[in-house]
Amino acid sequence: MQYIQDTMDIQLEEPSIVTLGKFDGFHRGHQKLISYCVQHKMQNEAAVVFTFSTSPQNFLTGRAGDQIVTRSDKLRMAAEMGVDILIEYPFTDEVRRMPPVDFLEKVLIRRLNAKKIVVGPDCRFGYQGKGTAALLQQMAPRYGYELVVVEKEMHHGEEISSTRIKACLRQGQIAEANRMLGYDFGITGPVVHGRQLGRTIGIPTINQEAPPEQVMPLAGVYQAEILLESRVWQGIANVGRKPTIEGERPVGVETYIFDFDQDIYGRTIRVNLLEFIRLEQKFESVEALKQQIRSNEAFVRGRITGKYFE
Repeated sequence: MQYIQDTMDIQLEEPSIVTLGKFDGFHRGHQKLISYCVQHKMQNEAAVVFTFSTSPQNFLTGRAGDQIVTRSDKLRMAAEMGVDILIEYPFTDEVRRMPPVDFLEKVLIRRLNAKKIVVGPDCRFGYQGKGTAALLQQMAPRYGYELVVVEKEMHHGEEISSTRIKACLRQGQIAEANRMLGYDFGITGPVVHGRQLGRTIGIPTINQEAPPEQVMPLAGVYQAEILLESRVWQGIANVGRKPTIEGERPVGVETYIFDFDQDIYGRTIRVNLLEFIRLEQKFESVEALKQQIRSNEAFVRGRITGKYFE
């Protein structure tokens, strides 16, 4: 897959089938758009995903840390889905002020050589979001492309959206978020050094820093799956600031991997969060913390074996 980032100097020679949007979650709705492009591209066409390197909302508010997936995970998932080209176009003030028809002609038609444009019914583009699916349909005869409007993906009778998924994450409703995502929410990153307290109490853990651009779920303990190379391990993960241990800490993920005692400092792993177990809390002693971890471990092992299912 070709990845084009932070440049306006783009000129695709081959015709393309393009879908455009924020793609900040690669959820089931996003997957529906991308899958259409991949499955319906002609032999000489490139399946193109077009988004911005900075979302319009973040550009205007200066807010960060609200992406469901990191850039590296977005690239991996796009490649796995069969995308030919992923473009993260710079969102500059010039681009922000570009009228919708100018954006259509100068970017999608001239630069991306779009012969098919695939969008959702609520798509917005151009200055003040005035570009719509209706405008794209109106302009199709003039510029000679085919417009495809893909209906929204639904979950429990409501449209799947990144906003809805983020609300679930922030409320600890991880299983519900995962069902809308179509995959398990997780943190991908290198294993970093902690205080190694876990080893002193017989419960070795691994630590990861929360990616600064990624939204974090409600602080607490979760059932987890850990992906290391080609193997999947089971465990429990604490998302938060470790309140039992003294000192100020940034948000991180500390994971206890069952039946695992390897040195993996510096290695990149993925920790998927499956089920919310309890809120993060401060314990009166390290021994009390240890007892709670063992209790959480027993509960999760029970879930894995089916002991706690009726």
